[in-house]
Amino acid sequence: MGRIAIILIIFLLATTALAAVFTVWVAMSTRKQRVQSDAETHKLRETEKAWFVIVIVALVALLFATIFFTPYGRSAGSNGQVVKIEGVQFAWILPTTPIKAGTPVEFDLTSKDVNHSFAVYTKGGKLLFQVQVMPGYTQKYVYTFKQAGTYDVLCLEYCGVDHAKMQAQLTVTT
Repeated sequence: MGRIAIILIIFLLATTALAAVFTVWVAMSTRKQRVQSDAETHKLRETEKAWFVIVIVALVALLFATIFFTPYGRSAGSNGQVVKIEGVQFAWILPTTPIKAGTPVEFDLTSKDVNHSFAVYTKGGKLLFQVQVMPGYTQKYVYTFKQAGTYDVLCLEYCGVDHAKMQAQLTVTT
């Protein structure tokens, strides 16, 4: 072993020993402070139970307030469009038919090779939505474009050497 490695090992052992001694010292010096009466302990337990119940109720309420608005797993309905998109290293295979603004679009997304991230941006650079795309699985996402125009599609998941070239455009008409 080199001299630097030995010095580093000695330093780490000394630091660990000092941390252990400090931990024991803190535990021993605060031992007297930890003795509480039974009434204080009971009050503390009841307060903890109340906070636990409040947090659980808040989380369940949040779940039910938001779960019905997730865009995943839905269908575009009878008046919507279905657009099948496939990701491959390093391109998006998009249909040539334009998408209609104001109509729900169901994107059926899949990958041939590795994980990709289908992200749609406005020309101004605002992210509209992003969907993780995995090989062997079809991810459905429903979105309604409000305005006609050209939208940029990028991959946000690093998928290899030419990841930055994985760009395309969606055309949305009225």
